[in-house]
Amino acid sequence: MDRAKVIIHMYMSIDGKIDGDWDGLLGDKISGDYYDDQLFKLGSANANGSNTIVMYAAKGKLDLSKYDGQKIEYGDWVPEGIQSPTWDVSYDRRGRAGWEKNYFPYAGRKNRAIEVVTKQASRNYLAFLQSMEIPYLVCGEREINLAESLGKLKKYFDIKTMVLGGGALINGAFLKAGLVDQISLVIAPYISGDSKKKGTFDTLGKFVNQRFHVTQTKKLGDGGVHLIYDRD
Repeated sequence: MDRAKVIIHMYMSIDGKIDGDWDGLLGDKISGDYYDDQLFKLGSANANGSNTIVMYAAKGKLDLSKYDGQKIEYGDWVPEGIQSPTWDVSYDRRGRAGWEKNYFPYAGRKNRAIEVVTKQASRNYLAFLQSMEIPYLVCGEREINLAESLGKLKKYFDIKTMVLGGGALINGAFLKAGLVDQISLVIAPYISGDSKKKGTFDTLGKFVNQRFHVTQTKKLGDGGVHLIYDRD
């Protein structure tokens, strides 16, 4: 395969919600810890959409005025010799993530940041990323070319499997693009009941005619379960 394999890996309630009051309760600690532990057993890169990245990994407020006048060309920027056992990939088409360090500490690891942007990201933002030594890939004019990004992630960083952990919109985008190879769902022993919370996939109302089959079911110690689906 000339691109990184994609595994959707999500933690959810019994009724399919990926966020809510149930998350973090003592009664789902085993399932929650198991979800985190499995992530880097599935692949070497954790990936998220920009909303999730801004919420959890890159919360800083951006002041890009100091980079005014930069004449950076739009193209991939990968520092020579950059290496990491694990990565954190941000799908951030407009350049919103306010990184305060060039890695995201998660699941007991310092995962080196990679930005995937489009030409909607300003040159000032690209200069900011370079100042932080955060590599970036320019994949598209206005919308991210997801397939192109997967090829570049494998080419530049030897990422053979990328684990996509949401949110729902980026999951749905990869599904609609036909790029989801496997789905890993860790289901907590709670029902959310909150209809306003997102489910695992948001395809903007579009049915995606792809079929998956269960290849693993594992019961967890707190009543949760881990399901793995492979694409037909």
